[in-house]
Parts: sequence; C-alpha cells; structure tokens
Amino acid sequence: MKFEIYHQLGANYKWNIESFQDDGVGDGIILAPKYMTRQIVEKLDTELKNKAIFDPQFFNPHQINERMKTYDFYPECLMPSGYDTNGFSDYSSICAEKCMDFQSINDFKFFVIPTKYFEGTPNVENVTDFHTKQFINPSLETINNLSKKKKVILQLVLNNQMIKDVDYSNYLLNWLTGIDGIDGVYIIVEFSSWLKQIDDPDYLFSFLKFCDVLSQNNLITILGYLNTEAILLSLANPNALTIGSHGNLRVFNHLHFENYEEEPGVKRKTPWVFIPSMLDWIDFRIIQAHLKGSSDFKKYLGGNKYSDEMLKPSYNPDAIKNRYYHFFVEGANQLKEINKFEGKERYSLVCDAIKSAIDNRSRLTKDLGVPLLGEGYLNQWLIAANLFASYKGWR
Repeated sequence: MKFEIYHQLGANYKWNIESFQDDGVGDGIILAPKYMTRQIVEKLDTELKNKAIFDPQFFNPHQINERMKTYDFYPECLMPSGYDTNGFSDYSSICAEKCMDFQSINDFKFFVIPTKYFEGTPNVENVTDFHTKQFINPSLETINNLSKKKKVILQLVLNNQMIKDVDYSNYLLNWLTGIDGIDGVYIIVEFSSWLKQIDDPDYLFSFLKFCDVLSQNNLITILGYLNTEAILLSLANPNALTIGSHGNLRVFNHLHFENYEEEPGVKRKTPWVFIPSMLDWIDFRIIQAHLKGSSDFKKYLGGNKYSDEMLKPSYNPDAIKNRYYHFFVEGANQLKEINKFEGKERYSLVCDAIKSAIDNRSRLTKDLGVPLLGEGYLNQWLIAANLFASYKGWR
C-alpha cells in the first residue's frame, strides 16, 4: 500500500506550510490548535485545508492554552466550572457538535473524532467505554446530521505498555475493528521514557503487528508524532506517516499538554541536524569539525539547497530553520523511495537502509576517532523488522 506523508505542525508551523507549498514536501499537514488560533486556521487557503487533517488535541481536557481557548468546543471552556469527568456526559454532545461543525465548515480532509489521554494501562473496558460514550457516539450522531460527507477518523493516544500487552492490545483491536461508522484511526503512541530514538524491538514488533491488523481490516491508519522510525513502521502498510520539526513533534509527551509555560524536552541547545544516511540526528558541531578534515561529508548529509547552505564555512548552526527544512526534504525523500515498493520488497529496502546507516555510523566513528552515542537502536530496528517479516511470511 502506498502511504502519504503529513507534516506534524507545531510552534513553527509556518516552516512546515512553506516546505509543503514551496518545496513540494509531503502530501498534507496536521493542524494543531495548541499552536494555531481558530482565526489562523480559518484563514488558511481552501486548497491547503482540503489537504489538512485537523487534530482536536483534547488530550488533557483539564488544561488548554490561550490559543485553544479561541475555539468553542473544548469542555474546559463549555463547562461552567471547567472540565469534570463525572459531569462531561452532559456536555459531550455539545462539544462534539461544535467540534464537528468546525471541521465541516473548514472542509478538512477527514472528520477527526477527538480522544483523551490515559496514563499507564487502566482497565481497557473502562477506556473504550469512555471513548465510545463521550466522544464516538456524540461525534457520529453529529456527523450523520451534517450535509457534508467525509471519511471519519478516530484519534487514539496509546502508550508502549498498552501495545506490548497482548491481551490489552487485542481488546483494543477488536473494539476498533468493530466500531460502525468510523473509517480509520489516527494513532499516537507515547513511549514510557523520552528517548532520542526508540530502541525497544518488542514494542516496535508489537506496534507493527497492531497496525497491520488495522490495515488488514481496511481501516485508514495514520501514525502521528513519528521520528525516523517512520521508515520501519512503513512495513505495516499505514496510509499516512508524519514528519515534524522539533523533538516534541517527533516524540509524543503528554506533559506538553499539562504545562504550557515550560515544555519538557523542547528547549534544547544542541544543534541537531538530520543525517539521512545514518537515520539519525547528529550534533551539527561534529559536522563542522569533520569538515575541517574532510571534503566529502556531503555524502552523509544528503544534497539539497538547505544542506548546501549548512556546509558553507559561514553557516551559523543557531540558524535552526535551515536544519529543519533540510530534514523535511531528506526525510520525505527517504520515505518516498520506500513508498515505491510494497511487502517483501519494501522490507528488503528498509533493512538495506538500516544496515547502511550502521555502516555509515561506523565509518564516521572511525574518521572522527571517537564513538557516536546511541547507535544501538538501529540493531533493534533490524530485529523488529525481521520479526515482522517472519510474521508476514517474507523470510
């Protein structure tokens, strides 16, 4: 199955929109009320909104920021004393009506039913029952009464513990594949610890199988908040993968929706730059040091107008815009190359890319004379890819 590439929008959402419109990177954008007021979203070009997925970001209904308050569908604003779990059922239909009306008027690509974040592994029946009664049923009722007909996507935030728990994940899959009226799922997974790269093969293999079941049941599968593991997750035949700029858009952290004044993991001083040939982000200062002793670093960095600018001696690594535009181009190019193939052929290409990344890291380590940190995750990706290939009968 061919997949689409979406920009996961954040604080510097204009960069993603420019990359999409000016450089032709990706197939659409995912809008974020946390960073974009209602007025900003409404003023976007009609053509852009038609290719956009609207993320309601109900994750933490107890807290919303000033931008989110410009929308009229959050329970924190609608309920007289703020959001209260016990009293939300009296307002769930009002929230759903206003949220779906907004999506209909702006003519986004899908109707997206919002979700609430649950920590750990609470009783799965309680979780699914809450979503069904408070979000799904009210939203579907509203959508059915609207004149505009679009595919309906259910958003769901899970975590790696839920995915790895076989009974828990099977219950979720049985529930998801049995909901009448939804056409797909927009899945976000929070990892239990904030990592630069995911290095748990058990989770990755479990998530690949989870997504594969959704695909086999003909549900549109959109995977959000992805880092470079997107190349691995492409094996599960998703309909859409995402690319984001800052780290908080490549790794989901529910704390970003609790403390709006100080976002953990966002304000980082290290000038990371994406190295496509290594499937990783490397400290740009290493690149600058290497350039003094080698003229062929471009083979690691990739070739585009943004990387060309970064390779100039005069480039200031604090100018982060170029680094992220570079990632949009190179990250999307890698995914587009993978997208030319399916099944066993895609698996072979993904494995080749991972093995090549391991070799390139070793080569750069030898050139520098010091080891690069955190390369073990690539071997874990290979394990997950091979396990999934055996599961699918590709090896």
